[in-house]
Amino acid sequence: MKHLRTITAIAVGTLFGNAQATDIDFSGYFRAGTAVNTRGGTGTCYKLAGADTKWRLGNECDYVIEPNFASTIKKNDDGSEWRVHFMPSVYRAWGNAENGTEELTTRFGQVYAYGRNLPELNGGSVWAGRRFYNRVQLGINDQFLENNDGDGTGFENVNVGFGKLNVAFMMSGRDGNKVNDNHFVLPVSVTEIKTFKDSTLAIHGGYQKQSSSKDQITGTTPAKQNSGHSLGLYHSTQGVLGGATFLGLRTDKNDTSRGASGQSNNRIVLQQTGFLTGAKTSWDLISEYRVNKVSGVSGDNKWYSLGARTDTHISGPFRFLVELGTDLVDPSSGKKQQLTKLTLATAISSGPDAGSRPTIRFYYTYAKWNEAARQNMGNSDTRTQQIWGDKRSGSTIGAQAEAWW
Repeated sequence: MKHLRTITAIAVGTLFGNAQATDIDFSGYFRAGTAVNTRGGTGTCYKLAGADTKWRLGNECDYVIEPNFASTIKKNDDGSEWRVHFMPSVYRAWGNAENGTEELTTRFGQVYAYGRNLPELNGGSVWAGRRFYNRVQLGINDQFLENNDGDGTGFENVNVGFGKLNVAFMMSGRDGNKVNDNHFVLPVSVTEIKTFKDSTLAIHGGYQKQSSSKDQITGTTPAKQNSGHSLGLYHSTQGVLGGATFLGLRTDKNDTSRGASGQSNNRIVLQQTGFLTGAKTSWDLISEYRVNKVSGVSGDNKWYSLGARTDTHISGPFRFLVELGTDLVDPSSGKKQQLTKLTLATAISSGPDAGSRPTIRFYYTYAKWNEAARQNMGNSDTRTQQIWGDKRSGSTIGAQAEAWW
């Protein structure tokens, strides 16, 4: 026993010494909460079937926990650094077995190594591993205009004079679907391109393909996804109305493969942020139009979306938020579907600013939808359909904590 205590003490001392010697950056994001719907039971969230996203304030029925640990392993005299990044993560939706387990199960959402500030890459970086990659996100509706999360490798932030070049090779496989194991994406982007005063342009292109191989025992070939390509143009201007203007244009197309129907999406997004009455009230307005076309079948549809949020400082840590958004889906066959959502919320935050975190919100959410939307509700959320049945409106009361650091 004496020898065991000695060995344990040495091991703990070694770990502590290494922890003291290693520079570890701790950052992250989480949201968690609880809610009830006015028909009884756990709160429901409201999204229009056929819409690409939903309005998120008081309308997030899930847990997200994403702590990040990054450490510098080596610094060189030329200014370059070599680092590792780990992110254990948790995601689970409320009361819906289709979206996760009953408990908060942890996995590694990110684990990769990278070298940054490399003179050989004009100050750029090289990386490999599993990571969140190439995300262009809209906060108010949590929409990803670009997203290539997965396993891969690449170069990023390479200074090419007129902007920063990013090139990667990404494999799918994060969704657990074996059909996607051979699916790869080649995202290429040039960001921070100066246009007008206080304005920048980002150009994102991508090519994807299924590189399948036969099972040499059975002779069968895995199911094949469509190949495809995309192009996104995103222009941002700072200082407009005390905030910023964002204009996004994106087109993507999946080509027909093995008898499958080809599909294309074209969209335009306009977002404007600003401030009213000095810095007391911030506001965020987004409008979007997307048309989806499917060759050979009557699956075409158009999506129109318009919404806004205000965030007003009342006194001390107290804030008052309002979010109103509406979505309309117009299919090529069938009736138009529409859903409108309103949320009123009071927040108690760690500071007076709109971005102060942690914050705790107490909210009331009301949603109303037409008959065509009610009939298709199960296509986006079977649980919400089960709760509201033949109703065409519903309400949720809840609380949510959110933080990033």
